[in-house]
Amino acid sequence: MTSKTITTIKFEVEKFNGKSNFLLWKMRVTSLLVKKGTHKALLRIEKKSSKMEDDEWNDIDFRAKTIMILCLSGEILYNS
Repeated sequence: MTSKTITTIKFEVEKFNGKSNFLLWKMRVTSLLVKKGTHKALLRIEKKSSKMEDDEWNDIDFRAKTIMILCLSGEILYNS
């Protein structure tokens, strides 16, 4: 009998405030989207798989947008 160990890693992204390194923030947010299974939304609707239902695509897109919004500071969101 083998035992399996599951390790949970807490991953946080510092909110982008316009003053920190955007490329580093983008890389971290992209990694978070991959971890959450929503990175396909970055490919845009033109790259949507023909096998994927519209409801599934819309759900992935909405969750990806929500993650990105949560990774932005209030100041950035207010000025958008």
